[in-house]
Amino acid sequence: MTINEAPLNKKLTVLSFTDDDVRNLSDLEARLMHLGFLAGHTIRVTRKAPLFKEPLLVEVRGRQVALSREEAMLVSVEVQE
Repeated sequence: MTINEAPLNKKLTVLSFTDDDVRNLSDLEARLMHLGFLAGHTIRVTRKAPLFKEPLLVEVRGRQVALSREEAMLVSVEVQE
C-alpha cells in the first residue's frame, strides 16, 4: 500500500518508492529522503484532509511533514503489527 492508502495513527514502515512514468522520481525521491522517508524507518499518518486535493500530515522522526496526495502515492509502506 502507499501512504495515501494507509490508515490513520498506525505505525508504518517505509518500504520503497514506487515507479512513476510521469514525474522525475529522482528529484522527488531525494526530497522525500531528505525529509526522513527512508526504507525501514517508521512513520505515521496523523491527518488526512477530506478532499482529494488536500495534503496529508505525516509524522516522520518526530516532525510533522505535509505531503500532497500525489507525493504520498509514490511511497510504499506496510503497517507494523
